[in-house]
Amino acid sequence: MTKFILVLYMCSVVSNNCPNSHIPGYSFTTHSACVEYGYRLAYSTFRALEETEKMTKEFVENNKIVVKFECKEVVVPKEKQENTPKKQEKNT
Repeated sequence: MTKFILVLYMCSVVSNNCPNSHIPGYSFTTHSACVEYGYRLAYSTFRALEETEKMTKEFVENNKIVVKFECKEVVVPKEKQENTPKKQEKNT
């Protein structure tokens, strides 16, 4: 069985670098569902940046911070499929 894991990256357009990544813990049964949720989560993450102490509005502007994401395809072995908790799956 194939699943798609959402991975978020905090990137600077100025330095062309993405030093931080985060796996929020969501898995999806389709690539499309992962992408749709990825856009929503990337947007809400970007909007929340100013609320953190590390990312001021000035820092975001000066470093041209963006939130990127990818949907990593992983093959789940048959024996793992039976033990995977269903609550982490997103089917949007």
